[in-house]
Amino acid sequence: MKRDHFLKNEKDLRRIQDSLFSATRKRMEEGKTPYFKDLLEIMTSEITITTAIHNIKSNKGSKTPGVDKIKMDHYLQKGYEEVITEIQESFMLYKPNLVRRKLIKKANSNKKRPLGIPTIKDRIVQECVRLVLEPILEAQFFEHSYGFRPFRDTHQAYARTVSLISTTGYQWVVEGDIKGFFDNIDHRILLKKLWGMGVRDRRVLMIIKQMLKAGVMNEKPINELGTPQGGIISPLLANVYLHTLDKWITREWEKKQTKKTYTENYSRLGSLRKTTNLKPAYFIRYADDWILITNSRENAEKWKYRISQFLKVSLKIELSEDKTLITKLTKKPIKFLGFEIKAHRRRNSEVKVNKKLITTSRPSPQKIKDKVKNIKHLIRKLKSCESKEEVIHQINHINLVIRGIIQYYQQATLVNKELSRYSHYLTRMATRYLKRRVKVEIVKAKQVDNLLSVHKERNQRIPAVRDGDVLIGVTNIGFCKFKIPVYKNQKETPYSIEGRQLYQIRTNRKPLLERADELISLKGSHKTVIRGDFRNFEYYMNRCYAFNRDRGRCKICTKDLSISQVQTHHINPKLPINEVNKVANLATVHEACHKLIHSSNNLTEILDNKVWKKVLFYRRRLAN
Repeated sequence: MKRDHFLKNEKDLRRIQDSLFSATRKRMEEGKTPYFKDLLEIMTSEITITTAIHNIKSNKGSKTPGVDKIKMDHYLQKGYEEVITEIQESFMLYKPNLVRRKLIKKANSNKKRPLGIPTIKDRIVQECVRLVLEPILEAQFFEHSYGFRPFRDTHQAYARTVSLISTTGYQWVVEGDIKGFFDNIDHRILLKKLWGMGVRDRRVLMIIKQMLKAGVMNEKPINELGTPQGGIISPLLANVYLHTLDKWITREWEKKQTKKTYTENYSRLGSLRKTTNLKPAYFIRYADDWILITNSRENAEKWKYRISQFLKVSLKIELSEDKTLITKLTKKPIKFLGFEIKAHRRRNSEVKVNKKLITTSRPSPQKIKDKVKNIKHLIRKLKSCESKEEVIHQINHINLVIRGIIQYYQQATLVNKELSRYSHYLTRMATRYLKRRVKVEIVKAKQVDNLLSVHKERNQRIPAVRDGDVLIGVTNIGFCKFKIPVYKNQKETPYSIEGRQLYQIRTNRKPLLERADELISLKGSHKTVIRGDFRNFEYYMNRCYAFNRDRGRCKICTKDLSISQVQTHHINPKLPINEVNKVANLATVHEACHKLIHSSNNLTEILDNKVWKKVLFYRRRLAN
């Protein structure tokens, strides 16, 4: 198989993504339009396809088939070269399969949201396209657009909202809702916008056009309007479509050009307030959900009308008149991303602070009711557990859901008040259902052995199950504390070294390792000694990740390995084909160390004690 001359490994792919991002930023700073051709060659490279498959494999959706009923395992168990060739050929005269439609119930409504599920092959192609286009588009997107973008989340949109309300003192908000947004995206307008944002490879635009036109099984053979929710590339294309709205609104206020140059942005905006009749507008968007903050009802109404007209004329979409509201924050809260946010006037403060309004926020009561309903359903499942192990597993599931709710809403100032309404009821319910299956102890939360960081200072009593010397408790939904919102650092991005470092510092995550793709070659693979024919796509991909996990060192002797020395040992070669090549079942070793594992000789007197223990460990795993 011919290797790509410009992409030898995942590190090269990341380098190209970084260069696309930086080149786009540079062109924009120079006042020029970005311009990129020859993008298809990057998308169809072996390394890009392997990365795309790995990204999709890690997603829950990989187990959901499309109209062809094929799951990701189908590709993982095929030969490596066969998979690469099949995907590369799919790009040529690309023709997507029909989309499988699935209806998902909307929260707080009897209506259902249509979800389009492409085939796995089409998802791989979409992911290859996304990997290359996203750096170009990310460099141009509005800094306060937060939906479906890397290193961004709902909490940052919420933090921006409460910060603006407090510091500007503006009380009037337009709560925007676009009618059937994903179903009404105009394909011609979208492709034109991609061209205007620098995607000048016509072959790629034609592929995207075919993706958009993919029909729906049992409904329509060709889709002339909209993009199906559920496609990997759909969120990126949705942000491209609304990018024009972002640019237009911010150009009218936040990014308004002035004759005079200001060193600070707040000085420029302050001057605009005093010397012009412009209508202030601070815009925050999360996908098709957005708000606009301004200084008067009159301006809010004018902005609502102007945005409505802009969307009709420029984007061929409409605002929902019933759901697009104008709200005065001191009278009524706004609903945004699951939070209810209200403002109060600051009175008689002796401390000088840079805040004109005080904001209070709470989780949306209706959303909390729905989530508590789910917790109750999980608690009821305890009665069908047949063993203590199953009970403990279900407790862990319940705790996971409860902590997920708390972590999402903990930036709301009144989070404790809202969640504590349900704490006593849920604790009593959990106790009642646990008693039907096992012996229950009612203990102080700080006495249990799970979720120590949450429970260690809590004296409230919770139900717990004893497993040997360990107490496993059902956590309390009231165990939450307000957490100060964290604002988005605009330098954080997956497409620069500095941006990745800032993200890793903020989230306390370890940097991602690039695959050792040099291992994916016939030269590297023929030395591998394994029992049976396990050399499928998953094996070639995962031995690279195993090499990275092992830090390029032999698991037996711990010495560094060059690429030519690497052999990959299957810890348990008797596992089924869909499990035998998982990273957890692979170990990187020298050839000599590999032979020691498969040997039956007693080498106690020859080998170092630590090395011998490791050899015995892997021998025992083989025997078992």
